This record gives sequence, structure tokens and C-alpha cells, in this order.
Amino acid sequence: MPKDTLSLFLKQKNIAEVLKVLHLEQAVSRAKIAALTGVAPSTVSSIVDKLEKEQIVEYIEGSLAPSSIGRPPLLLRYNPTSFYVLGIEINLLGSQVMIVGIDGAVVLKREIIIKARDNPGNVLSHLADMAAQVIAESEIEQNRIIGIGVSFRGLIDRHSGRVQRSTSLPEWENINIVEGFKARFGLPVYAENNANAMVLGETRFGAGCGKKNVLGVIIEEGIGGGIIINGRLYLGMHSAAGELGHMSVASSGPICHCGNRGCLRTLASESAIETNAIRIMKTGVKTLLKSHPETERPAITAQDVVDASSRGDQVSREIILEAAGYLGTALVNLTNLLSPELIIFNYGTLTSYQPFTRRVTELISERSYSKEIGTPETAISLLGLDAVGVGAASVVMDRLLAAN
Repeated sequence: MPKDTLSLFLKQKNIAEVLKVLHLEQAVSRAKIAALTGVAPSTVSSIVDKLEKEQIVEYIEGSLAPSSIGRPPLLLRYNPTSFYVLGIEINLLGSQVMIVGIDGAVVLKREIIIKARDNPGNVLSHLADMAAQVIAESEIEQNRIIGIGVSFRGLIDRHSGRVQRSTSLPEWENINIVEGFKARFGLPVYAENNANAMVLGETRFGAGCGKKNVLGVIIEEGIGGGIIINGRLYLGMHSAAGELGHMSVASSGPICHCGNRGCLRTLASESAIETNAIRIMKTGVKTLLKSHPETERPAITAQDVVDASSRGDQVSREIILEAAGYLGTALVNLTNLLSPELIIFNYGTLTSYQPFTRRVTELISERSYSKEIGTPETAISLLGLDAVGVGAASVVMDRLLAAN
């Protein structure tokens, strides 16, 4: 059976090394596999023959360099139908479950609109039911599903799957988000922070393909960051690296949910934009912004501010550019510290608004120490709203390979 075959192969060092290269490179020649693994070319050929016989890998035509002539080279990649993974994204108001191929393609997905703050156990139960439904609807043989990846907004104990801290969803602290899925499906289940999942998915299958050093940034109600160094997630002590939203950028700034003052989250997130807009509206300044009439208290969304700015509202534009300034300054500091090749933003309300991302990119280009020799490219997620779910699925193969 395919799943059992993969488990057997992962226990064999040389085969595991070849599988790791295929996962990281996506499409690669036999010669490059030998060079990257240090395994003898004849042994690589023997391993590839085994993998091809089990229909785990297949050959595709590569592309020729512009100056080359002759036939395109043959490259190896995973057979897209060999294995599948479940990716689960737990979010504030809407969560989703998807089946993802080993090539990162989303086969089938379902979304559930449920407030995650209300009842963690209820949310997890609904997601497990939805996962079973997705598997049944996909008609994929269950022995081809090799694991489940679960993403969450906060710090997670990656060994136990227990939520350690979340300023967005404090009700989930000490909740184990993997045990229920393990018990129900009998599969390996791995948990990961949502920003880590996003940048991993984009690096493996999206805007970061071919890049080894990438910074991912999620801007929503809060701000999250994920770091890829030499093709691998950088986690740091306690797996707490990448908490971009809790960088202190203004010593006299607003108090954050985490208890600190002047966190980037309080100055450049969607919630910061909304808070700032409501504060300014209360001063009576002339603006196109209007509170939603169905609410008792002033209520403005980040989308409202973006829409007003698009219609020429100067107040809204200044609010957005101020937030972009704080984010750009933080990313200048991270560029000086990490020197990434690429910074990938999630697809969201602010990141899809060009004046916001243009200002952030300008600041990185103008203020980074390395500007004379080059600064990182910037991009918006190619995987879009699927990025975190695909990334959660990507975690499974990463963790299975890392264990061998």
C-alpha cells in the first residue's frame, strides 16, 4: 500500500535523502540528486527505479536554457497522485479543511463559518466531521492520505500539539489541537503556527518556489511572520520565532493584548487601522468614512478605510500610509537582520491595496543597509486564500522527512 510503502522507504537512509531532495526541489535531475545528497549516482539510479516502480515519482521534461540546443532534460518529481495530505486552517471567523496533493494542488476544500472564540471543542469537532466529509467526497483511497496538518494563530508546542499562547484566541490556550484528529483518523497529525504554514506553503508551491531564504508576513486582525532559512522553517527556542506582530516599534505606543506597549500589531494591522479610523472620526474631521448604521458604537472595517482611500479620502489614505510606515520600518530591521531573498505577503485587505504595499516596498528599498547591493523582492501570495491550508499540509511531509 502507498502509505505503508512510504513509511518503509523513509526508514532507509539513502532513500529518505532522495525523497527530501525531491520535496525541496520539486523537480530535479538524477545528477543533481546525487550532488545534493552525496549518494553515489549508481545508487541514486537504483533508488529512483524503485520509486518509479511504486509510482511515487515520475519524469517530466525540464526547460532548456535560452542558449541551449537539443532535447530538454528529463527531471524527476513526485507523482501528484501518489500521496495526499489534509490541511486544516483554524481561524477567527472562518476555518477550512482541504485535501492537498503532494504537488501542492488543492483537490477539494470546504469552509466552515464558525466563531473560533465561542467553543474550541465544538470547533474541533466540526472540523473533524468536515475532514471526514472531504475525504469521502474526494473518493481518494484512504491509504494514500499520509497525514494531517493543522494551523493555528499563536504559539504551539509542536511536539504535543498544545496551544501555549494566543492573543487572538486566548480561549484556546492549553487546548490540544491534534489529539482528536489522531484518534479519529489514525494518521500522523502535526500542528503549526499559521504564519509559518503560509510561508512554508508559498516557498514549496507558490511565490517562493526556488528561493531558500524567505520571510512571510500575514496582516489580518493581527500580524504574523514566518521565516525560511536555507529552505527550512526557522523556529528558534520554543518554536517562537517570527512573532512579527509583537516586535516593539514604538515605546510610547498603544498597549497590546500581550501586555506590551507599542507592538507592531497595534500600529499596522487591520485592527490597528480600524481603531485609528474610529479615533479620528470622533474628532469630527471631514472624511468619507462612515460608521455602520446597524451598530450602536462606531464600527469601521479595514476594508471601509481602503474603499474610502480608493475614492480619494485623504484621511483614510494617511491612516493606511502611517500603518505602512510602521510595517516598512519593521521589515527594514528584519531585512538587515536576516537578508531574505523574498518577502511574501498574504492576500488580504491591506496587502492587496497597492498604495499600502508600494509604501512598504519603498521603505525597504530606501532604508535597508544592503540597498547598494540589493534588497529583497516582495510578492503577494500566489496561493491566495489557500496559502495557510496548503502550508499546513506541507508541514506533514516536512515533519515526516525531518524525522528520518
